[in-house]
Amino acid sequence: MVFYGSPSRVGEAKFLRITMAESVERVVETRTAWSVVVVYEDTMTRELAVKFCDRLVERFWTTDEFEVSWLSFADLQEARPAHEAKQKAAVANLIIFATWPETSMPVEIRGWIENWVSQRGDHEGALFGLLVHASGMTGRTAEKYVYLRAVAHRAGMDYLTEVPQNLLRSMPDSLESYTERADRVTSVLDEILRQQEPPHPWS
Repeated sequence: MVFYGSPSRVGEAKFLRITMAESVERVVETRTAWSVVVVYEDTMTRELAVKFCDRLVERFWTTDEFEVSWLSFADLQEARPAHEAKQKAAVANLIIFATWPETSMPVEIRGWIENWVSQRGDHEGALFGLLVHASGMTGRTAEKYVYLRAVAHRAGMDYLTEVPQNLLRSMPDSLESYTERADRVTSVLDEILRQQEPPHPWS
């Protein structure tokens, strides 16, 4: 880069350039790292999740960075990726579900969800339910999102449908609330396990 003018002006420009570089470096060093698990149903719902993550990064890139794991419903019905995804979801800061609201949550996906909920312990976070409406969709409340909202409650997570204004974590729940959560997870998981005789790929 060529600077025109007196040496003092050149020195000032150099100083500003160095100061700006140092400021950017400090921002990068102090950014908070967030682990994100994205679960999507098909190609179209994945596109919705991609756009959502783009907005998330755009809003928080100066203060936060995101490590994202992408998983389809099909992935979660295979043993190895389902197991690895369960471990990530158990400690993830953000879990995003992009799915069609018209149908029920598949039993295999419900089983996978209940497994990581039972392992979250005191990890705080947020669960996002992204709705993909087909043409002619009525205004009824979708069963999937009633279920996901209940999952967030039992996991001690916030339930959101839009990019939040901030990503500040809430205070941990009490020991009593964790005990209650574990009891609820166990009963729901037992019910799901009774619905299918063959062993699940996520076990």
